[in-house]
Amino acid sequence: MKKYISKLILSIVSLPLISFGQQLNLDNSLTISSGSDGFGRPRIALTDNGPIIIWRKDSTPKAIRASKWNGSSFSAPYDICSPDVMPSSWDGPEIAAKGDTVYVVFTSTATSQSSIMLIKSFDGGVSFSDTIRVSENDPSHKFRMGNIRIDKNGNPVVNYMQYLLNWGEPKQMVNRSIDYGNTFLGSVHASVNAPGEPCDCCKASLVLDNDDIYLLFRNNNLNQRNSYISKSSDGGLTFNLVQNLDDFDWMITGCPATGPLGVVNGDSLLIVRRSGATGNDEIVYNNINKSDLNYSYTRNVDPIIGKIQDYPELTAKGDTIFIVWKDNRNNIPDCFLSYSTTGVEGLSSGINFTDTTLAAPKLNPDIVFKNNLVHIVYNHNGLNSIEYVRGSFGQLSAIDEIKKDKVSNINLDILGRKSNNPFNKIIIK
Repeated sequence: MKKYISKLILSIVSLPLISFGQQLNLDNSLTISSGSDGFGRPRIALTDNGPIIIWRKDSTPKAIRASKWNGSSFSAPYDICSPDVMPSSWDGPEIAAKGDTVYVVFTSTATSQSSIMLIKSFDGGVSFSDTIRVSENDPSHKFRMGNIRIDKNGNPVVNYMQYLLNWGEPKQMVNRSIDYGNTFLGSVHASVNAPGEPCDCCKASLVLDNDDIYLLFRNNNLNQRNSYISKSSDGGLTFNLVQNLDDFDWMITGCPATGPLGVVNGDSLLIVRRSGATGNDEIVYNNINKSDLNYSYTRNVDPIIGKIQDYPELTAKGDTIFIVWKDNRNNIPDCFLSYSTTGVEGLSSGINFTDTTLAAPKLNPDIVFKNNLVHIVYNHNGLNSIEYVRGSFGQLSAIDEIKKDKVSNINLDILGRKSNNPFNKIIIK
């Protein structure tokens, strides 16, 4: 009987996977900025009038630049902060938008110690305010690696790292505004209940769900660098609930310089991140219960053995989910996309969406989705440029035969996270 069941399972695994979904059509890459206009790590957000893209210009004078969709094309690059603010740090600026409200946070070295600054726009990014300091005016600490989300009332919520002057005692801080970024209430230590300390060069991120605030960060407990989630149920006043997100412990002495990201997914949070705990550097995801932070599975987005996957980003609306990341499956860094219109069970294998005319590293993808359109940006190192790709869905397909190696649809854990099995043992459940 066991032999018969094994043959049946293997026969099912070998069949093409059947899914109901929509065809994603991707346009060719469009150059947004290059050369002297800057081509540092880009980010993208959606306003009422369309996408706005920001990036850092690393040549002197350093600047943060933007390009905005005007209804028919993207504008020429323009500065959104003055050079004397001295935007710095390799992690780059971050952006959040809601309607015509746009907030940008970044690290500034214009102060005696590096600090987190914010600029804001209420006209969809056409013009921006003067710089507003988010982190404390505390000469005994450094601050960097800011990130931002917008709450239900349109106010910014900012997270960032705090350090001593020697980069010791890293802490993950969260700071809120209730007056649209004019002032901030004061930071709260959001990683306080995690063991050890936060990984000192891994940027954290936020997920907001009404009054609940979730901080996603990579931790460092004696070189165990797992991803964690910390929850506040009182609007960011305290963070009392914390959870380790990883089945396996990732033991590594060096900082991976990458952190988890998430979105609200019904009664759960969908979280993606890089993990090397199984001996394979991979992008994984799981759904976390919003109430108690428990989860039942961890799965690969697009399992590839022996390569390095990193820097995921995601966006979702209902059952439509997009995840982008960088990996070197073809022995050169490139960017890939997985998507589904039927929830996480339907996530596709990796799709390359970058320019193919010049073989060169493509890095730092970011993605947003709204109104049946997906918008992606990335760095093209061969052209020293920032590229934009737009995608849209075609007609609903009755049945799409997807020939792929993906196994999560049949609950097969090829890297053996469940029950702490070694990564080279296949489990069929």
